[in-house]
Amino acid sequence: MTIYFDVAVADIFATMPRRYRPEGAQGLQTTLGYDIRGEGRWKLTLAGDRMEIESTGDLSGCAAILCADGETFAGLTLGRIDPNEAMRAGKLQLEGDGEAFAATYRIFQKYSPPIPAIQPSQELLVLKKTISVHQRFATGPVFGKFLMGLKNRKILAIKCPSCGRLQSPPREACAICRVRNSEWVEIGPKGEMRMLEYCYYASPDPLTGETRETPYGAIGILLDGCRDEEVFWHLLRPDQLDKARRGIVLGDKVIHGSRLRPVWNETRTGSIDDILFFEIDEA
Repeated sequence: MTIYFDVAVADIFATMPRRYRPEGAQGLQTTLGYDIRGEGRWKLTLAGDRMEIESTGDLSGCAAILCADGETFAGLTLGRIDPNEAMRAGKLQLEGDGEAFAATYRIFQKYSPPIPAIQPSQELLVLKKTISVHQRFATGPVFGKFLMGLKNRKILAIKCPSCGRLQSPPREACAICRVRNSEWVEIGPKGEMRMLEYCYYASPDPLTGETRETPYGAIGILLDGCRDEEVFWHLLRPDQLDKARRGIVLGDKVIHGSRLRPVWNETRTGSIDDILFFEIDEA
């Protein structure tokens, strides 16, 4: 069985008895034929309150609709294909009394495709659990030294021997000069806020699935000992989003931002969570 526009031609004819409206066929007595190429032939007999539909190969002696294919007939039935367009394209022909076929639109209810059965949805069970993977991943000697510095309440940067840039978090090679870095410098821990972004993305923790309250402030801090664009990215204390002031450089003029200091985690393990956030330095 071929499906056209989500329906089968045989189903259209099979539903005719229940779609028949006798009140619209009073005084009408005729036999109509349907020749759907590739699908079959059907004969429709109308006689007032009586209606019969049969699949047959003989349509002699009755007015008939000739369709080039099942897709055309299904499209005509659903109203997706215009009859005049189908005739001009040579896909639809009428033989005999065309007025009798026009009458079928008032004596049959419009065909509606069957609604597929809806499978009952499965109940979704959620088990919140911290994933524990029995593996360890090395951060490497450079980033590892930076993390150990946080454990000791120190913020470390690494200096490029060529351009003198301070990079924190550190990296083994300078992104601009492409030379290996080896000189370590302690910076901060206080500094000046240069950038602030209000973040509304909840940012779920990949391990616990917990989300951060929004909005929160992602900030760029020019830590003491750094210059120009050597900002350190972290978070601002949530209740100080509208209190902290950003620093701006306008040509030779510098408008200084709020002084900030880190708030250290009481239990430090050598991870990025050793600094909880930065807050305004009131001192």
